[in-house]
Amino acid sequence: MIKNIINDDFLKNNIVFFAGSMVVAVLNYLYHPILGRMMSVEDFGEVQSLISLFIQLGIFTGVFNVITVNITANYEDKEERNAIISSLRKIAFYITGVLFLIIVGCSAILQDFFQFSSFYPFISLAFLLLAGVSFTFRKAFLQGVSNFKAVSWAGIISAAGRLGFAVVLVYLGCRSLGAISGLLIAQGLALGYVYIKTKKELNLSILVKNKIGDVIKKEYKYAILIFLSTSAITFLYTADVLMVKHWFSPEEAGLYSGIATIARIIFFATGSVSGVLLSAIKIKNTSEENRAILKKGLVLITLIAGIGLFVFSVFSELIINILIGSRYVILAPLLGELSLLLAIVSIINLLFFYFLALRRSIIFSASLSGPIVIILLSFFRHDSLEQIVHNFLIGSIIVLVVLFYGIFCPRQFIKSKVESRKSKVKSP
Repeated sequence: MIKNIINDDFLKNNIVFFAGSMVVAVLNYLYHPILGRMMSVEDFGEVQSLISLFIQLGIFTGVFNVITVNITANYEDKEERNAIISSLRKIAFYITGVLFLIIVGCSAILQDFFQFSSFYPFISLAFLLLAGVSFTFRKAFLQGVSNFKAVSWAGIISAAGRLGFAVVLVYLGCRSLGAISGLLIAQGLALGYVYIKTKKELNLSILVKNKIGDVIKKEYKYAILIFLSTSAITFLYTADVLMVKHWFSPEEAGLYSGIATIARIIFFATGSVSGVLLSAIKIKNTSEENRAILKKGLVLITLIAGIGLFVFSVFSELIINILIGSRYVILAPLLGELSLLLAIVSIINLLFFYFLALRRSIIFSASLSGPIVIILLSFFRHDSLEQIVHNFLIGSIIVLVVLFYGIFCPRQFIKSKVESRKSKVKSP
């Protein structure tokens, strides 16, 4: 078994990336319990809502992240590869710039809608989005060339930095503004690291040739697939906090945010498996080769998520006391259900990455079905926190069923235009 693992690149990369991700996860989740104890429940709810909003608004950069990984993994011509990535980064800056202006201009409206005590945290959030563009592209490049050691170190620098700076700023009385500003400072440090690691291979100042513009146009449909899947995943594991922040009191929203933060450990603990899968699945591979990699990924995610689900369900009060404090134990019964939700979302995330790597259109129906069901259910059923969680469970199960159907249904249904795309996408 040990020999097989040593000779299996997918498993080796998973071990490296998983180890790094665990360090990042520990640092990331120290951020939450430490701030949860330093801040009032209401202020902590604001911080969690800001983080959820940041993840939602960062969907666009997530789209470019997946495209960059896919291009890096499949293009052999370095000059052409760098020109495409450079062009994509410019588009990402334009989109993020528009988002920046919208957030700054609507900061007072956002303050009222989410019941915040100040609009300044939204200003800091806008700068955080803008600062994340270059970091996203350079980190995605490292992932595309399977340099998971560097990717892990980038995550560790970011996680350690945000914890340290946020604690100092909150201690100085900056409240939720300090917590988000800590993220901004840490982002700058992590950007410096990935720039050093990629500056020799990734030249983003390269001039874009005419034929590169044609390639970018061909990537539009793929970008839509990524946007839909990224939006769906982000919605499934973050939108509940925003809905609770809008429909419930600041105190209830703060308590719920604490429980949701613990449950998300399952999602982030399994994220490394999906990240490795994205660069391992290749269009040039045979179906059997790609499905073999998918099976390995499913086994790893089921094992990791299953352990988390068991621990959080059986020892919910103990876990809450240890990680975030006794004030949140009142919502301990929700931790098991939220853990089940995040375990399902983790599997969905892996399947989305599998279909994205192969550029299959089954993503359209899967991405739209779950969130639409959840929004409709939540509009009519939001009288209790349990109803919100159940709405998300129902929607997530629907997405999971659609994705598995795309894998196991008759070949006539799932047959995509892979062969025609092989002539359009330049493969090694």
